[in-house]
Amino acid sequence: MADGDPFDLSVAVPASTSNRVLAVLDLFTEAEPVWTTERMADRLTASRATIYRYLQPLLASGFLSQLGGGAYALGPRIIELDRLMRVGDPLLRVAPGVMATQRDQVAGTQLLCRYYGLRVFSIFEERSDPRIETSFDRGRPFSLFRSSASRIILANLPAKQLRRLFLQHAGDIAIAGLGTRWPEFRDTLKAVRKRGVAVASDIDTELIGIAAPIFAAPEVITGSLVLVRFRNEVTDRDIKFLSALALGSARQISAGLENASL
Repeated sequence: MADGDPFDLSVAVPASTSNRVLAVLDLFTEAEPVWTTERMADRLTASRATIYRYLQPLLASGFLSQLGGGAYALGPRIIELDRLMRVGDPLLRVAPGVMATQRDQVAGTQLLCRYYGLRVFSIFEERSDPRIETSFDRGRPFSLFRSSASRIILANLPAKQLRRLFLQHAGDIAIAGLGTRWPEFRDTLKAVRKRGVAVASDIDTELIGIAAPIFAAPEVITGSLVLVRFRNEVTDRDIKFLSALALGSARQISAGLENASL
């Protein structure tokens, strides 16, 4: 990743067997795509026999593949699921058409983003300026606390969830410039939510992203739409225009998602 991996996977393995199996999958990252049983056992503080037991269902279902020398990598089931996401995800059925209609108005790049846990990532890109290359290639995770795509999602999470995030990740939140105390964090996000969009350049510093929230249902945030241009080529007037454009198209996508679920 461009900024290092913001996700700490060196935590204690959760208690349930299903969570322990998922913890094995969580080990596989862009920086470490191949793991041996010995390294898995060390990282997850488990015996090799226990790791073998966790590996069996992952191998049988195709989530992992066995390599030579007792090593493992992600398996073909991941590719199968990715295709199912591309053809079946309601967001990917609704949003690209909306994004295509405003390609010329954006005159840059549009990113459709989703999130889970502490990760935010792009699932679709609509580019009209070939000069623009973002770090948000499909599926590459970034922190929930950095980038306009992340912050507009964060600003629309329930207050209880935000307070829990602050208690658990106060250091990351402070580093991201979102506040060193709970009232500051809360008020910073309240201002973003009131504005309706988040504007930032903290991942790709030569670019500026204007992000609007996408909702799966009223008050249920599911992702964000980001309009991107070169930072030195936009004026305050451009940002105002792009903000209105992002808000309008994100609302249209949200309405399409709500209708798709009826």
